[in-house]
Amino acid sequence: MIERLKTYSDGGARGNPGPAAIAFLALNEQGQIVKTDSRFIGVHTNNQAEYEALLMALQFADNAGVEEVVCHLDSELVVKQVNRQYTVKDSELQRLWRKVMQMKDCFRKISFVNVPRENPQIQIADKLVNETLDQEARGKSNEPAANPFLAAKKIEARNMFVHASIRTSNMDKSIEFYSKFLGLKLQNRREIKQTNAEIAFLQDDEHKGCTLELTFYRNQKKLSQPDYEERLFDHLGFVVTDINQTLNAMRRENVIVTDEPFKLNEKTTIAFVEDPDGTLIELIEHK
Repeated sequence: MIERLKTYSDGGARGNPGPAAIAFLALNEQGQIVKTDSRFIGVHTNNQAEYEALLMALQFADNAGVEEVVCHLDSELVVKQVNRQYTVKDSELQRLWRKVMQMKDCFRKISFVNVPRENPQIQIADKLVNETLDQEARGKSNEPAANPFLAAKKIEARNMFVHASIRTSNMDKSIEFYSKFLGLKLQNRREIKQTNAEIAFLQDDEHKGCTLELTFYRNQKKLSQPDYEERLFDHLGFVVTDINQTLNAMRRENVIVTDEPFKLNEKTTIAFVEDPDGTLIELIEHK
């Protein structure tokens, strides 16, 4: 039996209200992850999802027979409400708040702590929330979310490639490039205070393709690409509807085209360009 537990919970809705998911992870006294879980909960607001995520974490702690639990959330509103610093005026939040108050009696000691979104454990929970929402959007809500953080344990879900990360010297410029020419939409943008950095996640409208993560380190004095033959990272690949139309739009904005279109086979034409920081991009047109 685990006597003391730390939980980190997160909930989010795309649309607020909109499709929502919740997630949590629980750590023992040694800092080891003993449980993660995520769930799609239908249409809710962000605040409702935060409460539901907290309740899911508390239910696990109760089932595990935990006597002391410290609950970490990145929602200042929820933390101050459950700590009775704020009153709860919304009727639905009042219902959820009462559930939390009832759950408090299940433990000898319980506390609620507000932590920043940059907290590493909260970021794991946030990742699980987004993976669950992505799976729901793809019609796979009955499949468990892929969880790379439990590699040492038996994992029932299949492995899945979810994102690629590249660095940028100008976050706004890079977001504009990938949005304007390649149809990606900004999904999330946040500060990482520990490393004085900023990250942004972009994906297509339907959340079907791989997510692109852009990372900007403010302390990095120099960011330049080595000669192509010396690069460890090769290129990103994007399917486009009309390769010539895409290239013409890029040329008007002085985007560097390194390889003009050529037929790979009867049905596929490819070309190569560079993003604002020189990252090589393969454009792929299928007929």
